[in-house]
Amino acid sequence: MTLRLAGSLWSVPTETVRSEAARLAEAGLTVWHWDRADGTLGPAGGFSAETAREIAEATGIRSEAHLMLIDPRDELDAWTAFAELVVVHVESPHWREAVDRIRASGARAGVAVSPGSAVPDELAGDLAVLVMTVAPGNAGTGFLEDRLPLLEEVARHPLRGIDGSADLARGRTAQSHGANWIVSGTALTSATDPHAWLEALTAVDA
Repeated sequence: MTLRLAGSLWSVPTETVRSEAARLAEAGLTVWHWDRADGTLGPAGGFSAETAREIAEATGIRSEAHLMLIDPRDELDAWTAFAELVVVHVESPHWREAVDRIRASGARAGVAVSPGSAVPDELAGDLAVLVMTVAPGNAGTGFLEDRLPLLEEVARHPLRGIDGSADLARGRTAQSHGANWIVSGTALTSATDPHAWLEALTAVDA
């Protein structure tokens, strides 16, 4: 199983974001995971599409966007202009329309499912599904292992993964539940040797 391993800079101090981005690029990271939150589904924070695109182009790394927005529709065009995958939350009342618009743009669409939410029955099989293993916007907090069985619920989806406090051990456990997509922020950015960290997780034979 080929693992998609995406790196988040959510918890990196603003003044060191670009140097950390360069460090992770040199370490071999292949996908950026850009968080954008408006304070409705979790604490406000993350990156604007403009800043994310700037860093992505400077590092030559592909992008995916995670829009923790109660109404992501106004920002979709800015993100689909450069991100190959755009994820919206099923907790948004507009997620279905957003998914349709992402697809129409030519980007891949995905949905994120927060703790306390169920996977909607009507999800199309081609959607990427991101299971939140922390509350949105709470990087580095307690890992919610009881969310992992949702990965088995969405096994028919070609891309399914976890986001939230994913260190090496938890990433491996998620893979054993069927994940082929891991988003990591704090564990990756705090690694002394991020290249070795990336290699250790992608080497897992799930």
